[in-house]
Amino acid sequence: MSSGRITHLAEVGSTNDWLLARAGELSDGQWVLADRQTAGRGRRGRAWGDGAGNLMASVLVKAEGPVQQLSFVAALALHTALAQGDRIRLKWPNDLLLDGTKVSGILLERSATALVIGFGANLRSFPTGTERPAISLAAAGLPVPATTDLLAALITAFSGYRGLWATQGFEPIRSRWLALAAGVGDRIAARLGTETLEGRFEGLEPDGALALRLDDGSLRPVHAGEVFSL
Repeated sequence: MSSGRITHLAEVGSTNDWLLARAGELSDGQWVLADRQTAGRGRRGRAWGDGAGNLMASVLVKAEGPVQQLSFVAALALHTALAQGDRIRLKWPNDLLLDGTKVSGILLERSATALVIGFGANLRSFPTGTERPAISLAAAGLPVPATTDLLAALITAFSGYRGLWATQGFEPIRSRWLALAAGVGDRIAARLGTETLEGRFEGLEPDGALALRLDDGSLRPVHAGEVFSL
């Protein structure tokens, strides 16, 4: 497991795509940082804006086991790197919220046996006209780190949490994530393709699925989907 090597690009279509195209030849722990991204995307193929001055970075992971749990590792690492304490909370599955509004997102994609994790954080600017409102550190009146400094902190934090996951399993990651989670105990809607369920967000299942307590009292694990506060 590598602590990271960095390729810094002035412009790229997508940092995830850059790593996916080279996954066979690059080693575990390779990072790429872009100053400008012309074809960035979020979950479900949504565009992720160019955002000059924002963090646009990805890491290549070659690991065994339930690597989808690295989504939670990545969220914890980005939370640590942004260093805003309780003002930033974690939202299942892959978002970070600043004072309740989205400030960053994480995208996991596979290439054969390799996993690429993309990190996008709104530092200087944020997209408008999105389904859910977004914010940036600058708009919230917070200090804005240089992207290279933030990436250095992210690499250190990711390596630490990934090491914890690799040696002790998911439970210590799960407990740390829940301590920083937004809306535990609140009513939410979970959008699962064409189906939308409503209930109470009770936490995480042992495998990382969202535990949704439906109105009829039954517990429904949600493994993939999007959640909204009610």
